[in-house]
Amino acid sequence: MLLKNLLMSLKLNKISKSNIVVSIIGPSNSGKSTLLNKVLGEKVSIVSRKVQTTRMGLRGILNNNHTQIIFIDTPGLFEAKTNFEKAMVENAFSNLNDADLIYFLIDGSRKLSNFDKKVLKYFKNFKKEAFLIINKIDLIEKKQLLEITNIINSYFSFKKTFYISAKNKEGIDDLLLETNHEADSEGWLYPEDQYTNLQSAILCEEITREKIFNHVHEEVPYGSIVKTDSWSDKKKVLKIGQTIYVKKNNHKGIILGKEGSKIKEIGTASRIDLEKIFNKKIFLSLDVKVDKNWDKDPKYLNRLGLELKKR
Repeated sequence: MLLKNLLMSLKLNKISKSNIVVSIIGPSNSGKSTLLNKVLGEKVSIVSRKVQTTRMGLRGILNNNHTQIIFIDTPGLFEAKTNFEKAMVENAFSNLNDADLIYFLIDGSRKLSNFDKKVLKYFKNFKKEAFLIINKIDLIEKKQLLEITNIINSYFSFKKTFYISAKNKEGIDDLLLETNHEADSEGWLYPEDQYTNLQSAILCEEITREKIFNHVHEEVPYGSIVKTDSWSDKKKVLKIGQTIYVKKNNHKGIILGKEGSKIKEIGTASRIDLEKIFNKKIFLSLDVKVDKNWDKDPKYLNRLGLELKKR
């Protein structure tokens, strides 16, 4: 009898598990990566005050009671000019096809741009459920929220609207609860202890790239990438060798800094974050090289899930 009850309990538990894929999309610098990191309680997506820092649609995984929510953090939407930038924006839109639910996240403290309005109208092409999420409510007067909501919904009618402060984790619990209610696919897609689909090396590269954005100004971070050259993982120590590639010789000097001071700042900040993530001692070695064609390397673009189309 005890065995029968146990088997029945296991069966019910299996049936009760569900999953939902959520694509987080919105203008650059609206707080998408901050929201994902706060929800997961882990750093998987880089955050910077500069726009257009996220380059790939990465997946973060949250086991929220019996529901596994798979988040796709996409590159911010902006008016792309170069082929590489256009590939980033196309990647963001293509990820909508994989989603069961769309979070359209917007910074409520700023006005809609003409490009934002075009994006909202374009949403009608996707037959997906969508939540409007107005972020940074700590910077907005409450009386403005209804006006903002009505303006945005006049371009596309969202199923529900949520008001959050991703930075302060305000309003996120209600958002996740409603997301659970939308889940109707049975089972979990990822193991219980997995919180991202990023390979460890790529995650480390993204952390270092974040520090470049935070420590180097102007256009230099946008013309740079980070690649892993070496990886030695021991029980208590992880040794990582990375190369920062830039497009111009003067950019190399800026990242190095006077007597190597700037690259030391970048390396130290990156190492501190990596030690928190891996919970072990990190030895990080950084080099800087010039490669004006790094954004045309098909192998690198493939790792990011990007595809350059002939135009």
